[in-house]
Amino acid sequence: MTNRLELVELEIQRHKWSDMLCGCGESAAHVPALLLELAGQAEEGGGIDYDGVARHVVSPASMFLEVAPPVVSVGMAVLASETPVYARYAYLQMVLFLLSAEGQAQVPALEGRDVAAECEAEARRGLWTLYSEVLAGGSIDTAGYAYEILTLIEEDEDRLERLQAAAGERLPWDLRS
Repeated sequence: MTNRLELVELEIQRHKWSDMLCGCGESAAHVPALLLELAGQAEEGGGIDYDGVARHVVSPASMFLEVAPPVVSVGMAVLASETPVYARYAYLQMVLFLLSAEGQAQVPALEGRDVAAECEAEARRGLWTLYSEVLAGGSIDTAGYAYEILTLIEEDEDRLERLQAAAGERLPWDLRS
């Protein structure tokens, strides 16, 4: 039997979290444990929650921090894994928030970087995973968040319109064609 969070663990291990600044103002060395716990979360209120992780990813002013792109890539690994619906929902919500946020924290480590573009690139690497999430029918909320992310990163408008039509009632009413 395989570990259902193995992909998530592999993606977390790719990054040097201790070299990054966290939203709490400390080193991001503690973020991997939070991300892994959230990835395994079966229901809201069962331990760490979205807000508990999100405050480590963005600053209080909703500005990007250097941990944001790795968190988006971990989110894509969560979607590619057999994770509980709540975990998928929480990660999709976080990725959508990151892709919708504006501004970048003014810290020396980010000088010369476009963290928003890096987040978008990470999400694009998981494009087909997002399409799959919309059509999977697991949850109308996860389908809606995945679709909203696609509206931000998908460059092929025709494909996006076809997805919207195919998804039909799997999307929240306000996202249907």
